[in-house]
Amino acid sequence: MKTQSFGQDLPLHPDPQATQNIPIPPFVETIAVRLSWASSVAESEAYRLLAAPYYHGAVTAENREQLLARFPFMAELNAPAPIADYTIMLVSLWLTIEEMYHRGKLLPDEIMQGLMAKTTTTHLRDCRENENGCMQNIPQPHD
Repeated sequence: MKTQSFGQDLPLHPDPQATQNIPIPPFVETIAVRLSWASSVAESEAYRLLAAPYYHGAVTAENREQLLARFPFMAELNAPAPIADYTIMLVSLWLTIEEMYHRGKLLPDEIMQGLMAKTTTTHLRDCRENENGCMQNIPQPHD
């Protein structure tokens, strides 16, 4: 029985920094289209930002900074982060956007507010599960 690698059936996009082709999951383009509508970022720019970690093989600090500059709801993204974690985050983002469309939220502001609210809610839930971890990140008042 022949095994298949993860990226074998994915479309290949030319790497702008090299002569090799890098497999980018096809849903990255779909997410770029959705985010370009919601955030007023050009579709090609959104795709470039979302695809960049795949070219590096991981999420770098520079990738994170560039993504957060355009998409602040990605604040939970860590750097460095493995590409598998980044892919899971993108799939979750895609499903959240599709859920909002299904519920009738079609205006860009509604989508951005929904994404920001989802991120905040997730962070608060994580803090409740791990109070000590969140408390360490909050500046304490000095006496």
